[in-house]
Amino acid sequence: VTLERLLQLITAVVRRTAYLDLLLENPLALSQLVRLVGESSWVVAQLIRQPLLLDELLDPRRLYSPLHGDALNDELQTLLASVDDEDLEQEMERLRQFAQGNRLRVAAADIVGAIPLMVVSDYLTEIAEVTLRRVHDSAWRDMRRKYGRPGGIAGDASGFAVIGYGKLGGIELGYASDLDLVFLHGSSDQNAATDGRRSVANDVFYARMGQRMVHMLTTRTPSGLLYEADMRLRPNGNSGQLVASLATFEKYQLND
Repeated sequence: VTLERLLQLITAVVRRTAYLDLLLENPLALSQLVRLVGESSWVVAQLIRQPLLLDELLDPRRLYSPLHGDALNDELQTLLASVDDEDLEQEMERLRQFAQGNRLRVAAADIVGAIPLMVVSDYLTEIAEVTLRRVHDSAWRDMRRKYGRPGGIAGDASGFAVIGYGKLGGIELGYASDLDLVFLHGSSDQNAATDGRRSVANDVFYARMGQRMVHMLTTRTPSGLLYEADMRLRPNGNSGQLVASLATFEKYQLND
């Protein structure tokens, strides 16, 4: 089984000799690869989809020590520090590299027993939360640049909430879990609009911000998807607005 999985991986990367050189020149990395591939078909699938992850095998101390808390935020900030704010494509690629690399580290630590099975979902959920926070911040930055700030929103906050349902909400994410999300906004004035040159109504602003976030999560780039996003749990499901107001959400929960 291990040999068959390895051959699948080698077939996928054989035209990119840098990856073969990496394994030939680093026996320790090769040994880690054999160990992980023998235990997990998911690891093989990730490496075939994103061979860049083979770099993670070079340092076993890092490979088997998944990040959490501030360390996750710090790594993501470092990855994105050199990316221009207007280069959405590169930002999306770096976000995928961040999420995939950290999920691989969790899987490696899980396989060798470096972390207890019961906390695997905690690590995976935290990776998703950090990623979602960055996707939110990026969409808010770009929408604000384009349309200005929504009217009637207090302080510096965006007035936009990302609610996690399902396995995300229950801190039970698996390696291939999608994200069950509901987007809400806090604008209560139906006549409020943004203050930019291209002013739009608040609800239009937030709808476009939600669309931007879904685009960042689900668009297939060379590194694949960031996450599958399931938005069907919002009020009225697929026929409802992508981003509901808090008042609409409350009414829906109480009455429907």
